[in-house]
Amino acid sequence: MSILEFRNVSFQYAEDQKMILRDVSLTMDSGKTYALVGPTGEGKSTTASLISRLYEPTSGQILLRDKDLREWDALELYWEVGFILQEPYLYSGTVLDNIIYGNPDYKQFSSIFSQSEEESIDYSQFEQVLKQKNLFSLVSNFSEGLSTMVTNNSENISLGQKQIINFMRVILRDPSFLILDEATANLDTVTEQSLQVILDELPASTTKLIIAHRLNTIKVADQVFMVGGGKVQIESSW
Repeated sequence: MSILEFRNVSFQYAEDQKMILRDVSLTMDSGKTYALVGPTGEGKSTTASLISRLYEPTSGQILLRDKDLREWDALELYWEVGFILQEPYLYSGTVLDNIIYGNPDYKQFSSIFSQSEEESIDYSQFEQVLKQKNLFSLVSNFSEGLSTMVTNNSENISLGQKQIINFMRVILRDPSFLILDEATANLDTVTEQSLQVILDELPASTTKLIIAHRLNTIKVADQVFMVGGGKVQIESSW
């Protein structure tokens, strides 16, 4: 069953710039894993950004569940499509603040940060949520766990830690379509393997789209698309 379809999609950033995608048509089925490969600058991340509606097609249609993306409510699409970036944006606050940001399902946990410093903060309830989602093991990547502070511009944590926070934030939303744009590029091997286990345990209906340069990150793909020269074509040798 198809979950996503490109119908004759073309895209360019400005009229005086080259066409990044030209008359692209493709379909992706629910529950499968796809990969986008190709040279840098040829449109892999642009294709993913079109799916999450960070950009609009210059022409053509992109349909999610047979509905044009332009007809989706922004909040509905936010829950439906998860985008795990290589360099995510974080906010000043704790790791937990950042994990639950924009997620009304866990807004009850945000009130704990308004307590005075003298009061103890009980993270046990949220830790149970993370355990249910198979995410709790990732908390150990932070020196003070969920209470680890993220400073302005998140300069006090590594790029790998930023990726972990974004990963947890997106997975908690249970998206039906998950995009991973070089999402493990700055992680050590052990953490990368942990994330892969979590991805493997997502619902069978979750569709995954992987953007990567390294072969080992796309070996799990059911189908590979080659991006280049304005085209997105099935890699026949896969």
